[in-house]
Amino acid sequence: MTSITIHVPATSANIGTGYDTLGIALNLFNSFELELNGAGFSLESDSPIADDMRVICGKMCEVCANHFFQRSNAEPRGVSFRIENRVPIARGLGSSATLRIAIMEGLNRLLKLGVGAAHIVQWASELEGCTDNAAAAYYGGFTASGVVNGRLRCYKAEVPETIDFVAVSPHAEVETDKARIIFSPEVLREDAVHNLSHGILLSMAFAQGEWDAVGDLMDDRLHQPQRQANIPALKPLYDVINAAREAGALGAYLSGSGSTMMAMTLRNKEQVAAAMQDAVAKHGLEFETRFLKADNHGTRVDNI
Repeated sequence: MTSITIHVPATSANIGTGYDTLGIALNLFNSFELELNGAGFSLESDSPIADDMRVICGKMCEVCANHFFQRSNAEPRGVSFRIENRVPIARGLGSSATLRIAIMEGLNRLLKLGVGAAHIVQWASELEGCTDNAAAAYYGGFTASGVVNGRLRCYKAEVPETIDFVAVSPHAEVETDKARIIFSPEVLREDAVHNLSHGILLSMAFAQGEWDAVGDLMDDRLHQPQRQANIPALKPLYDVINAAREAGALGAYLSGSGSTMMAMTLRNKEQVAAAMQDAVAKHGLEFETRFLKADNHGTRVDNI
């Protein structure tokens, strides 16, 4: 076997109070074909990618492959990557995690190394800077994850088909690395306790299906306020959250570092979307809207 095709779901991370820990896989997929070749790395895309992002994606592929070879102690090989890109880049939907998971799992399969799932997710997370997107992308469903004593820990709960996810994405890109540097180095004790308690309770609410509770438990004080105050594309965030809930959503939050703002709802998804769109439009921003479901399966592999 010299080539393989892998389908990896988009993800929505943080879920308000679960900063760098909680994630949900969504039914929007990037597909990757990996093929071993003599030497070097190459990247092709079957979908439009801006020239500057194409260079960045190509470098990410090379860095990720080299990280896999180093961590697995495998002999480096040349690899060709072909991407069918459906997950928007730099919109808080885990596009980088889809690439990193696909490359690591693809090389693992092509080279018949037998590396376990936890190592694949952990190595991808080392490049991501956190585990939330990589864990959800690999395992599917709702995941709570982190590295404990040097090893990945991940717990998964399935998300029912009855829940709709409404994603409103301003066109402006928000790069995760740049979105992290705005944070204050200090956190108030009451804010730390608030996020800790709400994040734990949010995980339990997902695990037990207590959907009426999730909206209040998404009330973040750690990352959303600072990002909303400092990133122009996120100015509508709290207007969007309030509008979604008033329209009947269970809750809403900033997906990853943005720019996507996500709502969860059991009913009236069109009305929820319309309310969110109005809130964004009042700030003069152009946007896209997607209606999504959770994906409980995670990464899929086709052998060629």
